[in-house]
Amino acid sequence: MSTAKQIERFRKAYKKALECKWKGGIATIASHLKRRKKRGHLSENATETELIQKGLEVLKSPSSKVYEYIPSGTIYFVVYKEWAVFFDENGLWDTVFPPDVPDRYFASRKSYKLIGKLSELIK
Repeated sequence: MSTAKQIERFRKAYKKALECKWKGGIATIASHLKRRKKRGHLSENATETELIQKGLEVLKSPSSKVYEYIPSGTIYFVVYKEWAVFFDENGLWDTVFPPDVPDRYFASRKSYKLIGKLSELIK
């Protein structure tokens, strides 16, 4: 069960995440796009704008699932619906990608904790 504090922390980070700012700035987007193309997640002619749009689609989908992920003490939120958007408490995007096997990827043993559906958390 999500706590009120956890939900409030998510809401603040989520509002900032909608600004589509990346950790490491613009250079990070370019290298991330290259990685997504190399792994076949995006076409070879995909643009940075298309990668960001994929992330925004997930962030704006009411049925997306929201997870909290805390590796090494750093809190990340993950919003997932076919693609996953990872962002920190400051709303800075860390990565955007489609997990190959979502159920296995978000297994609780990997420190992902389901907070709830996006529609429930941002009302």
